[in-house]
Amino acid sequence: MPRTWTAARLARLLRAGIAGAAATLIDVLTLAVLVTGFHVGARIASLPALVAGGVANFVGNRHFAFRAREGSLARQVVLYTLVEVIALALNGVLYDTVLRTWPGVVHEYWLVRLATSHLVFLLWSYPLWRRVFAVKPATDSASLPG
Repeated sequence: MPRTWTAARLARLLRAGIAGAAATLIDVLTLAVLVTGFHVGARIASLPALVAGGVANFVGNRHFAFRAREGSLARQVVLYTLVEVIALALNGVLYDTVLRTWPGVVHEYWLVRLATSHLVFLLWSYPLWRRVFAVKPATDSASLPG
């Protein structure tokens, strides 16, 4: 049965988008500080910038988007990392496929990046994050029969 898009679900998707935008900003700022301020090569600086953005994205999604203040932090970190490692591969393959399939769009590479990364977010990351950050309701022993 298809899930309906309620106001609460749309709000959560919007919050996840905001968390992602904030994480992207942290990624780019970290990259700029390392390259410009500390004269680290851009390719080397990319790794710590991606990690900083990834940590910011995890925290933003856990606390802001999904409001998952409970649940096993270790489980969420492991599952989130697994989802994002696969998302990284999906982003790379999809981006490369689009550029190889339609070579005329190579000059709009940044639009291709935005489009392909948004597809991966909407079709892969976000649906799985809903599971990663799902908090099972606590059972109240007083309400159990018996």
